[in-house]
Amino acid sequence: MKKYENFIRSCILLLAFTISPWCQAQVQQFSPSQLTYAVKDWLQTAWAVDELESEIHVTALDSRIGSKDCAHQPQISLPANANPRQTTVQISCSAPTSWQLFVPARLTEWLALVVSRQNIAPGTIITADMLEVQRRERRLVRGNIVQDIATVAGSRNKRSLSAGQILSLQDLCLVCRGDIVTIEISQGGLAVSATGVAQQDGTLGEVIQVRNQQSGRAISTEVTGVNQVKVRF
Repeated sequence: MKKYENFIRSCILLLAFTISPWCQAQVQQFSPSQLTYAVKDWLQTAWAVDELESEIHVTALDSRIGSKDCAHQPQISLPANANPRQTTVQISCSAPTSWQLFVPARLTEWLALVVSRQNIAPGTIITADMLEVQRRERRLVRGNIVQDIATVAGSRNKRSLSAGQILSLQDLCLVCRGDIVTIEISQGGLAVSATGVAQQDGTLGEVIQVRNQQSGRAISTEVTGVNQVKVRF
């Protein structure tokens, strides 16, 4: 009889040691919405997101999957070489039972840029009130965009612009052929200026020929602003 009691006691002790880790662990329940928010918060850090320039979109987990039990914080990870524009995030747990879920996510990057507020005919002198700054999705933007209205106010457009159209430097001549321009000359700490007549259209950073009004010589210059050029040495 005593032998039987010892056997029962041993079985109880063995069972206690087996289940004690699970008894000690605090199992938590995580709802689908909690897991969705957890993924978004994790991605904010993983992608070092600036909320003014980027936005994370996470597809909400279906509420019908119900809450998930986990004895620790669920693990969140991205596949190797994940493309933030469109990826799938894994969220998983190993105890008390193993489970994993996959959450589609993407990162939208925004740019603040200048767009036309109205239709503008070719050759119009553009004023600040014709323009405004809007946010647009970076992946849809092409060309040399304009991000500061002041840099192009006073320029002329070479082609028609429609309301809401993104301004590109290729659409504008900051210096147009025949314009009177200010020539900046700077070398060895000495800076002087002169006036000239543009022989070509040019936008920011382009090299154009300008005829100096005093000497009559044509010189090579770089466009630095509206009706502003500097001599290239």
